[in-house]
Amino acid sequence: MKVTLVKPQGFCSGVLKAVAIAKKARLEHPNKNIYILGMLAHNKTLTDDLAKEGLITLDDKDEFSAIDSLNQGDVLIFTAHGHNDAIEEKAKQKGLIIYDATCFKVKSNLEKIKREIESGHQVIYIGQKGHKETNAALSVSKNVSLYDTQLLINYYLITDTNPYVINQTTLNYKSLDKYYSDILEHIPGARIENEICAATRLRQEAVTKIDKDTDLIIVVGHQKSSNSNKLFEIAKSNYPSALVLMVNDLKELQSFSQVESKKKAAVISGASTPQYVVDEIYSYLINK
Repeated sequence: MKVTLVKPQGFCSGVLKAVAIAKKARLEHPNKNIYILGMLAHNKTLTDDLAKEGLITLDDKDEFSAIDSLNQGDVLIFTAHGHNDAIEEKAKQKGLIIYDATCFKVKSNLEKIKREIESGHQVIYIGQKGHKETNAALSVSKNVSLYDTQLLINYYLITDTNPYVINQTTLNYKSLDKYYSDILEHIPGARIENEICAATRLRQEAVTKIDKDTDLIIVVGHQKSSNSNKLFEIAKSNYPSALVLMVNDLKELQSFSQVESKKKAAVISGASTPQYVVDEIYSYLINK
């Protein structure tokens, strides 16, 4: 089988930073319990690798309860996706040692939202309902309204004639134009700032340049990863005749018998996918 690795590959800079912070926490506190409030980045293999180093990933469905379960002096790492300031305050009151692994791009966006709120403006946040990055943005103020990528928005909530519009960093960058058009149709004075991160955009652009005769496209990423899911959606849309799969690792890929009959493959990886996982899949495919 002919196999192409679609670049860029490996961790984005935000995930690299988050992993470095997690490892620093372990190095600086070798004998303490270290917890991560949810998946550090949305990839199961990465979560499993961190567990091998003694870093425990907490269920973050109820973050306040998760913090209540910890003891004073424990180490808590906030994930790359951002978090509610009230959660951080609770962790401080609990006496936890805090490491903040929030992606610099996400942190910058949260600061921009806060500035707009402080200046008296409403904010429209384009994002996926329930995603941790979206939750962090909405937690800033009741004057941040979600423009859900599936359900859109209730414009009656927006009384500001020139609200600030910002977005989750890992959306499909091409889909943003239709959301912008809809917002401007209802609120001509809206101020729009595109905040798709470069790692997301570059990967999405690369997907559209895969050879048209490719009959197998593999997105290596976890189901909870927004950027991986967007790569999968774009690949499905642009290559309807190809077999498009999203897998977390080689074991999952091996469960798809259809792979055996394919002649030309392209392998894409999400921004939180460890490179060694991609390398294992590549080695497997080239021997087909």
